[in-house]
Amino acid sequence: MVKMLVPYPENCTGCRFCEMACTIYHDKVVNHANARLQVHRRGVKLDFPSVCTHCVACGKDCCMLHCPVEAIKKKDGIVYVDEELCTACGTCVEVCPFGVMRMEETAFKCDLCGGDPVCVKFCPMKAIVYEEPKKEQYEKVKALLQEEE
Repeated sequence: MVKMLVPYPENCTGCRFCEMACTIYHDKVVNHANARLQVHRRGVKLDFPSVCTHCVACGKDCCMLHCPVEAIKKKDGIVYVDEELCTACGTCVEVCPFGVMRMEETAFKCDLCGGDPVCVKFCPMKAIVYEEPKKEQYEKVKALLQEEE
């Protein structure tokens, strides 16, 4: 089975090292707004990471299913954006239940850093782990995100 980023929200301290590492790796600058994952902050006691599940835990809200030009595709279990086809309509950003699709000139999202996710290496609390998908962990994050609304 393909490995994915699996969040463990109960371990997150909100340090945001994962977001920093992600943007330094991809963009060569620290820009939390462009991180391919997101640390949500609720009050002073609860922080939790939200990661791309590569549509494993999205169900009918999967970005890939809603892309009107089929620019979001899956290969070898990894969902990616075909920048040549993307029209930057924003539909994927709107439907992503984990809030991790981003938009600039085109949509972009987690690419698992080519199979060696940098965010995992920089998470001192193991709030993000690279392992086989665990739907129960994604469900925890979904529930926390719904509480935010």
